[in-house]
Amino acid sequence: MDDARVERATWLWLAAALGPAAPNSGMVLSMFPQVRELPRACREEDLSLIFTPAQLGVLRETRPEDYIARLDDCERQRVGVLTWADEDYPALLRAVSAPPPVLYYRGDASLTNRSFLFAIVGTRRPSAYGVEATAAIAGELARAGVVLVSGLATGLDSESHKAAVQAGTPTVACIAFGHDRCYPASNRALKEIIERQGLVLSEYPPGTPPLKPHFLQRNRLIAGLSRGLCVAEARRRSGTMNTVSAALSAGRDVFSVPGSIFSPLCEGTNQLLRDGAIPAVSGADILLWYGLSGGTEETEPERSAPGEPELSPDARRMRDALSAAAPQTLEALCAKTDLAPSKAMAALTELEIAGLSRQLAGRQFQLK
Repeated sequence: MDDARVERATWLWLAAALGPAAPNSGMVLSMFPQVRELPRACREEDLSLIFTPAQLGVLRETRPEDYIARLDDCERQRVGVLTWADEDYPALLRAVSAPPPVLYYRGDASLTNRSFLFAIVGTRRPSAYGVEATAAIAGELARAGVVLVSGLATGLDSESHKAAVQAGTPTVACIAFGHDRCYPASNRALKEIIERQGLVLSEYPPGTPPLKPHFLQRNRLIAGLSRGLCVAEARRRSGTMNTVSAALSAGRDVFSVPGSIFSPLCEGTNQLLRDGAIPAVSGADILLWYGLSGGTEETEPERSAPGEPELSPDARRMRDALSAAAPQTLEALCAKTDLAPSKAMAALTELEIAGLSRQLAGRQFQLK
């Protein structure tokens, strides 16, 4: 069997033994930067000070060759495998205390090391203010060439990705499941666009479902990949604040968008400002902080030539059901179009990315 292929399988073997977000991964990788040495060490050396008993159990009960099938499965599903030893492994992520030994990806793996990456995150149920603020800040950064990183969740994560797509700038989505899944299902169309226009990363192999612990584990990837992080709107206790903790642990800059003192959705962002976060009221604030071009004046987005965008049949049906005058709920639109909620949301996402519709507070939608 090809030695390079066995070595890649050995990385998968190590990643499976460590498990996601293993706090000892940094120590293991420093001890075994050449993973090919690990199988011999497992047979001949006492590794109990490096690995936990459960991790040692996996290493001793399985072999690297057992993971050749996973490599084959990834190839069939067009999922790339990026290991700690690969040149395209994200340099910023490599520097955190507990980096994943393996990342699974679709898209352009070289993107993370040749671009300026910055994360924008926020609540899954934003206010109209949060949506507008995120779209404005993310759009300005994307038009300046900043590659935005977020988590492909509903709410402000999606708004950040959509702003990048609309600006024609690559974006990086960190997901908490295998590449053959999508959660929420309504973001499938957006995920496929990011795979073509940017990069989708996961530390979970194909077939992994979107379990709750995975989302908290995923947050450290968002923070670790990025030079800094901006919180657009968040409650004081939330997954977003977990991402902030990961960013602070990794020594990243934290920005916060000021919000209403009367809104529970702004308690987290306002607390961050009290704790010393950098205020961000525009994309220019962030660009100027890093000395990036585009921070001194607003940049107008490029306008595509007029014409009808190519839409899927579901998106055309949804466009015909929408109105510019009166916002409509998702339930009402599902009834009008006879589309299941997941398909309806995918169609609405497609229309929003095409610049034909917008989402308002309370999951209401209308034509632009």
